[in-house]
Amino acid sequence: MKFVIDPRLAHLGEADLAVLAERYFAGDRAGDLVQEFRLQCSPNQLYRLVPPRLLADHRCEACGAPLIQMRRVGVALSHGMDAIRCSACHHRVKGACRCDACQAKKRQQAHAEVTREHKAREAYCKGQWSYGEVQCNPEDLSVDNAVALLALVRCGGWVSDTVIGRIDASGIPFAPEGLIGGHLVAALISSGLIAPALDSPIDAFETTRTPMQAFMDRVHWRILAVSPMLLVQRLEELCQFGEWPAAWYNGLPELQLALAVAECREFADLCLTERGLPAAGHLAAEALFKNLLTDFSVSQCFRIIWSGAMASIDFIARTNSSRRHGTNYFIGACQRWADRARAEGRTIKSGFRNGRRPRSQLSYVLYDVFLGVGEMGFSEPLRASP
Repeated sequence: MKFVIDPRLAHLGEADLAVLAERYFAGDRAGDLVQEFRLQCSPNQLYRLVPPRLLADHRCEACGAPLIQMRRVGVALSHGMDAIRCSACHHRVKGACRCDACQAKKRQQAHAEVTREHKAREAYCKGQWSYGEVQCNPEDLSVDNAVALLALVRCGGWVSDTVIGRIDASGIPFAPEGLIGGHLVAALISSGLIAPALDSPIDAFETTRTPMQAFMDRVHWRILAVSPMLLVQRLEELCQFGEWPAAWYNGLPELQLALAVAECREFADLCLTERGLPAAGHLAAEALFKNLLTDFSVSQCFRIIWSGAMASIDFIARTNSSRRHGTNYFIGACQRWADRARAEGRTIKSGFRNGRRPRSQLSYVLYDVFLGVGEMGFSEPLRASP
């Protein structure tokens, strides 16, 4: 580190400079030093002129050059360890250091940590899932797996010719909130079609827990078919232009009902939450929605759900009941609304999707790609669907 002598010290020789620095660091009064050495500066500015003090007996741990003691606005601060620097590479003995050696060391440590974490994630994944390739044709898939696989691809997008990206980065949700998305992904894993990619992003894993945990919406997905992109292309052609396998027709009603129930549950949770009510119990809500969906479309169910949530708020205000009681009332109010419409032969108006819970990729793939009916899957009763 080369120190530029201030012009105001030009009248001092090398020996005088050394004495000035020694006495300054020893704690002599700045005013006395300014007067004695005839310096053109105020005492409180002396620290700007004093050259660093060479610590010849102390060497830099990074490069081995002698250390120097930098001057500070106060003598006490100048004796702090953070004022000690290397005369050659600028390494700081204490505190944050940005010298080349420290930066290189940090990069090496960061690289070693990334390598360690990658090996830990790879070992975890290989211990949890199988990565053997499978020979698979579109006709061999169940309709659940076919729809889920295509939705997964469209949600995550291709990262390579065998891997698709994380589904939480998509502007369209993979599935309605709830269990259906996890169940369909788990079915794809169980069938050996997909597994989390070994080079998934770091934040896709919770490494602080034992055992490690993978977040299914953050991982990249490896499609384990022999030719993944060809499989997806053939699947798209089959579902749009080809002859469906008989198993697809047999499994279609169950998949449609599961998706419809999930959409109703998602919308009901939103309506109740917006009104400060707790979510309805899983079994009670599922039984209600399956009952409604025997006669009404999902959009009509949305209207019933919205009306039931409003009626629950009125009930709480009228009876001074608890919010949990209000949620219980919601289930009954929806059921009574549907029963009355059936008995009187009334047509229930259609509801609308809420922008906070947009249509899912599963719905797009099932009704737009496979069935080709678009939002008729939302506006028409299930029994009327193709």
